[in-house]
Amino acid sequence: MRLHFASKTLLMITWIFHRPPQSCHQAEIRVAERLKELEASPHDWTVIWGYYYQDARGIKREGDFLILGPAGGLLVLEVKSSLPRHFSETGRWEGSPDDDPIEQLMHEWKGVIQAIKSKGPAPFVEKALCVPSLGEIGAGEYIQGIQRNWLITGADLSPWLPTWLRIFDKKVEWKVTLEQKNAVLAAFGQGALPAEKRSFIEYTERFFEHQFTSRFSLLDQLADNRQLLVHGGAGTGKTWHALELAFRYARDGGGQRVLFLTYHKAFTTQLQRLVALRQLECGEVIVRGWEDLCLELCEMAGKPLLPPAASEGLEELRHFFEVRLPRQLLEISRCAELVEKWPSFDALVVDEAQDHDTMWHEEIASQPSEEGGWWQIYLRLLKHGRESRAGIFYDVAQRPPFRAAERFDPGLLARQWSQPAHVRLQPALRYTRPLWQFFRDHSSPHTQSMIDALGQGEHLPEGPEPELHRPIADQDALDLVESIIHRWRKSGLCDPSEILILHAQSDIAKSPIGARRVLAGRNLREWTEETEHPDCIRHTSIHKAKGLDSKAVILIGLPPHPELVTDYDHYSWFMAVSRARQLLAIVENPSLRH
Repeated sequence: MRLHFASKTLLMITWIFHRPPQSCHQAEIRVAERLKELEASPHDWTVIWGYYYQDARGIKREGDFLILGPAGGLLVLEVKSSLPRHFSETGRWEGSPDDDPIEQLMHEWKGVIQAIKSKGPAPFVEKALCVPSLGEIGAGEYIQGIQRNWLITGADLSPWLPTWLRIFDKKVEWKVTLEQKNAVLAAFGQGALPAEKRSFIEYTERFFEHQFTSRFSLLDQLADNRQLLVHGGAGTGKTWHALELAFRYARDGGGQRVLFLTYHKAFTTQLQRLVALRQLECGEVIVRGWEDLCLELCEMAGKPLLPPAASEGLEELRHFFEVRLPRQLLEISRCAELVEKWPSFDALVVDEAQDHDTMWHEEIASQPSEEGGWWQIYLRLLKHGRESRAGIFYDVAQRPPFRAAERFDPGLLARQWSQPAHVRLQPALRYTRPLWQFFRDHSSPHTQSMIDALGQGEHLPEGPEPELHRPIADQDALDLVESIIHRWRKSGLCDPSEILILHAQSDIAKSPIGARRVLAGRNLREWTEETEHPDCIRHTSIHKAKGLDSKAVILIGLPPHPELVTDYDHYSWFMAVSRARQLLAIVENPSLRH
């Protein structure tokens, strides 16, 4: 189910973390993902993930989850990856006495009650073992030596509310008082280091990073290949792999100069900042946008070109970058004395390579010796030409509809290199499961190939549902955007500085933002600005956002998805919403609705 509302506040689940992510086993993570559905509950829930208690012998032990509901009380939840075998004849469990899950649960339950009572009035406290690996089980008073009411299986985790009602039975009529909640928090909600008081959203960010970086073993396996042609859809980790490969190339041979080539300016700025944070012991990674690089190559050769002003129109700009500029560079490349003035690199890494044409515009004479389009120029910058180390990352499906599809040919690109190895990255890892499902629910013929490239979503973590906001009559869209920002911040989902606002218009004055420069108490800044502004809210146009991603995205000024008309409309819509990793809100343009 997706959320459709004009203005609505959701009370989220409050998370208290005491356990570092690396100490959490997969069974715990699966439980936490399922508990995330309580975020859509109209009631107040508190989940403490990782806590310490003292058993009857005074020994300090660690527990998994404490769940405090709005009514019923507190649940002590111990998570097991699996259960040891139970011998019904003797009532014993396989292994040592410490392996008895019931005895462990009882000690934990008593220790929790004792700790809460030392701080104030305790709510009713129940206990349960959770084994997510177990599916549907038959009815019965006892299941493998455990009371059915003390056992929660994977099938019981979602939906969660019926399980809560079963465990607490008639106790759900008992409201948890503020004094009882404070006693629980005094006993188990304190003591976390400030850095550990993070939201579940932040934990998921680290989960995404782990997913991407764990794939770097692929680069280890392919290290003996001089060139890699890597194909991957949105969110499959192309940029992560491209950066890692660039850093590895830089370290090779005691220090190499690596050209990391990008296409879009905002993406270039972001990568330059990321690379600047990486302290390399040797070597150098130079991030350059193709447009600035090519203009500088002309200037270095003493034949500068000045691009037309934006006011001269889109056709003039296209003609300059597709005809005049490449024609000038080709002429320069035929003169050895001029090429010597160009910079030289040991290796090349290109992200979003599908935007770099492999064929020249039809107005440029096409000779067999000039096969390769822009790549012909890039090869002239490499010390060893087609023998150089290179990593090319691309997705043909993400090439814009207005750019001729036939002018990027992966096969022709492969022929430019001496030993290209073809690699495919899949499935998508950047998104939560609700976002993945949202993309699939809003497909079109033009975006279908991009959505198919996302692969299956069973492996993805849970997260908040995407929001579709439909402003009521006379309601200002920016007021609605402000309410979303305030709610996300107040709920602990994200800081406003982690939000990217996307609009369709390149000129901000013509976008819904207009003359506004402050939103929700924060300054608005264009993403492409060179200076860092850590406390601001970032914004940019959709067509400048390619390659970017953000924890939270708010899309404004577009019509509802069913009213999109052209292929480019659908392409732009998907490119915008797929910039979000976890939080997505779409504020539709009421003036465009029928």
